[in-house]
Amino acid sequence: MPADEGMIKGVLVALGIMLLLALIPIVGVVGIPFGAFIGAYYGISSAGNLRRSYRFKSVLFGSLLGLLVFLILVAVAASLTVTLDISQRFLWLLWLSVVAFALYTASMGALGAMYSQIKKSG
Repeated sequence: MPADEGMIKGVLVALGIMLLLALIPIVGVVGIPFGAFIGAYYGISSAGNLRRSYRFKSVLFGSLLGLLVFLILVAVAASLTVTLDISQRFLWLLWLSVVAFALYTASMGALGAMYSQIKKSG
């Protein structure tokens, strides 16, 4: 199941939209929770024309977006763990939030991509 270049471009577009929504001060309140959905909604249009069903493309798109966010968050959490003196009590909370946010991003990305494709086809 290799992802084509268009799919990776679409995931990067979705990540850019997520970051842009998180950086705008007032929009950040809504942009952070719904950023993956909105980013995937617009990013899937750059994904090209895979010869698969919209469900497969949506799950693949959400998985790639979740994986990219997971890798970024692991790098941030690892650097925080090394540089800051985090107590053992809060260390598990940091890594749990990394996994939870990556799974949330993957699921919302897949939903946003699926909604975009269903709306475009129907």
